[in-house]
Parts: sequence; structure tokens; C-alpha cells
Amino acid sequence: MQAAGFEVGIVCFKESYLAATRFCDRRFFWPPTLRGGTLARRFTEVVGDWHPDFLVAGDELTVAFLARLFEQLDKRSESAKLLKFSFGNPASLPAAASKWHTLETARRLGLRVPDCKRVRSENEIRQFAGKTGWPLVMKQSFSWGGNGSMVCLNASKAAAILGKWRKHFTLKNRFHRWRKSIRGEVIGASWLAADKSITANQFITGRTAMLLAAAFEGRMPAAVTAFKEQCYPNKLGPSSVVRFIHNDEMRRTAEKLIGTWGVTGFIGFDFIVDSAGAAWLIECNPRPTPISHLTGRVGEDVCRALFCCIAGQPLPPMTQTDELTVAHFPSESLRDPNSPHLIEAFHDIPWDDPDLLERLSAVRAEK
Repeated sequence: MQAAGFEVGIVCFKESYLAATRFCDRRFFWPPTLRGGTLARRFTEVVGDWHPDFLVAGDELTVAFLARLFEQLDKRSESAKLLKFSFGNPASLPAAASKWHTLETARRLGLRVPDCKRVRSENEIRQFAGKTGWPLVMKQSFSWGGNGSMVCLNASKAAAILGKWRKHFTLKNRFHRWRKSIRGEVIGASWLAADKSITANQFITGRTAMLLAAAFEGRMPAAVTAFKEQCYPNKLGPSSVVRFIHNDEMRRTAEKLIGTWGVTGFIGFDFIVDSAGAAWLIECNPRPTPISHLTGRVGEDVCRALFCCIAGQPLPPMTQTDELTVAHFPSESLRDPNSPHLIEAFHDIPWDDPDLLERLSAVRAEK
């Protein structure tokens, strides 16, 4: 972001990895609590102190929290105006962060998506599988990093996953979560604009791929596409090795959804590319993804594109022309310390950010 021209301020918890980076001009910390009202007041304080022009939410919980905060703010306030400009259409964020709503929106637009159904019982799962066959993929609509997705080979496995996830919504568990929210240990559900539904999804055989876009007022000035070559800690988890490629269908799909939602900011999409080369949309991540800082290396710098849009400057040439394979640090070395990608690919070690490098190296040492 700094290299693209931004003055960068960070708001994070003191123990987070983000707190360790040297690439920031201002640094603010959240209070050591997850009480929604306290976080909201701190957000307003930071905005009033620094008066930023633009905001980037770094993860799904922050996206959901800020979407709910926008609903509650006086729309004439500085904080509300900042959120409106930064997200374009904050009301669309809950839908973009929901795996269910993303696929339903894409389906209505005529885009290529797997069949998907909200399920609440084993019988509904069996009915769905009767149409799509086994295996199928069970998903929590509001989840990330592969933690809320599970491939199920049969009905008993799918029913077990459904039962496990539905336990979160029992009266007993809701009471425990409410008690933790009172203590400030978790963000209360009333402060999160999140879809709690569980879905059964058609299993698509193919390669996992991703797209990251810079969006501005419903337009897509820049985007890059890549295959996930390896993932860690499991096949449904975050990528540990990516290979940048060019895929027109993925770009058209993203451009259509961005225009429909009218969003601004960084937004990622995950796909499955089948053996015929067709790209099936499987979910959306309305935030930066781990390839964000690498996009300039392949000819289409999403950070620079966003800066030019915000600053009213003409866009430089933006065409993803180069292929590049990247091994993420430290995830690929954790997946396989002898991985050939650590030598043959570009190993993305933050040598120029020593404190962050030390923190990430400690994770590898602990493993």
C-alpha cells in the first residue's frame, strides 16, 4: 500500500502479526476486549484522530463488524461517510461474505456455479445428494480459511458434520457465547452482520483457483488470477503455493458480481476450474487475500489501481501478462520442509520487514 502511494495507518490488536510490520505511518490499537460497543467507540476515536480517506478491512470478522456498525451510525457522521466511501455499498457486504448469498446472486446473474442448498436436517441433505450425487461439500456460510468446509463422501458423514455445526446454535451454546460476549471474550452476535446458514454444495472436480480484484464504485479497474498449487494445513485450507495465470471467465464473473454489489475495495473470489477449463465460482472473500502485495509482479497492481481511482489519477497500463509461481512463507515450509517450491518458486519471505519475519519464523519453530 505504501509503495502504491498510500499513507498507511494500522488499527489492530497488539498481539497480531499486523502489529509487527514496519510498513505503516500511523499505528493504533484496539482495546483488549471484544465488546462491540467498546470497539465501535475506539473506531470513532481513530477516525476522529487521523481522519483517513479510505479504509481496508483485513478479515471477515472485521467486514461483518463494520457492516453492522455502518447500520447503526448516523449517516452524516465522519465514520459513516468513511465506511460508505471505502466499501461503496456497505449493505452488500453481508451478502458478499456469505457463501450462500454469493452463489445465489451469481446464479441469478446466469454465472457458472455449483448447485447449492440450505440444509437443516439429514433428510434435506439426502434429498440434495439424490440430485447431485456423492461426494458433496458441506459449508458454513460465514467461515474462512477452509475451517467451515468439509467434503463428505456419504450421508452419515454429512449428517455428523451438520450435527456438529448445529450445536453452535443450541440454547446452551448461545448462552455460553452470550456470557463470553459480556466478558469481552468474543464479539456478540448482535454486532456481526453474518449469515449463520449451513449449505450442501455440489462437488466439482477440478483445480482450485482464485481471483483478487481492486473494485471502485462497482467497477473492476484491476484483477489477477491464480491457481492454488498447494494448500496448508489441508486441501480446503489457505494456499501455500500459488501460480499466477490468466483466466477470462474468472474475470468476467468477478466483474459482474462487483457491478451488481456496487462495491469498492479489495475483493477476492475462489473458483474450481474443471478439466474442460470451465471456471465454477464457489465463494467470495470481501477483503485483501494473501496475494495482494504480489500483483505488481505480474503486471496488474491492484494496490496501485485502487490508489489511482481514489486519488483521481489516470490508471497506468494494467494487464496481467506474466506467470509467476510463489511459495508463501511460512505455510509452504510448514506443509513440507523439503518442498521443491521453496527453491524453484519465488519464496515470499519478508526479508525487508525483520520484526514480522521474526514473528512468522517463531510460528515455524513452534511447529
